[in-house]
Amino acid sequence: MCTIPIASTAPRYLRWVAVIVGALLIGTLSMVTMIDGAVQPPAPTDMELTLGGITQITQVFTITQPDLVGLSIRLRPAAQSAANLRIPVHLRYADGPPVDLISASLLLQAAEDGVLTMRFPALEIVRDPRVPTTTLRLILDIPKLPRGTGPSIIVQKNLLGRGAFSVDGLTESGWDLAISPLSQHRWVDRLWPISAMARGKPGPLGWPPFYALLAYAYLIALGVGAACLRRAMRQS
Repeated sequence: MCTIPIASTAPRYLRWVAVIVGALLIGTLSMVTMIDGAVQPPAPTDMELTLGGITQITQVFTITQPDLVGLSIRLRPAAQSAANLRIPVHLRYADGPPVDLISASLLLQAAEDGVLTMRFPALEIVRDPRVPTTTLRLILDIPKLPRGTGPSIIVQKNLLGRGAFSVDGLTESGWDLAISPLSQHRWVDRLWPISAMARGKPGPLGWPPFYALLAYAYLIALGVGAACLRRAMRQS
């Protein structure tokens, strides 16, 4: 009977401890996540859109990364009197039923260095028979403010490619909100796409670390098999 060749002179239980520690390390590292998404830098063509007098702003944009965890919105805060202003935000599929994927209320006072960030649990954008694309619609419901007053939101020329920006239902061609989608990924995905392998699968198959542990078990089995073969050749 072959045993795990971790150190031939070591007690067998130490070999199994080493294997278990390795599995725990692989599982832990495969759960470490990082956030991608740089804030859009200022551009000479930036325009400030004052929110006073506006009731709704919408922006349609396409997601290129599957696990969306937030959006950063550039703006210019208003006077201190408007610091406690909250803006209701809705994120939906651009096509399909008008059902909110994310609904939140953003406090303008929470903006840092002119950037207001909305964070939420990882939103796995999947294809649905009722939804032909992974294009999303961001809706900002602006509280009632006197025209020409209040904070301003930044828009840029052709920022999001095929995006569509509109103010109170009127499309502003060539302009887009200065927003930056924030996506989450595992560092292991750079070596092996375990997140993509698990996406949409049921049970343990939908848990990304399962594939990293499966690969680890396969390597252990190869090592044991190679040691057994080498031992058999020496004995023959």
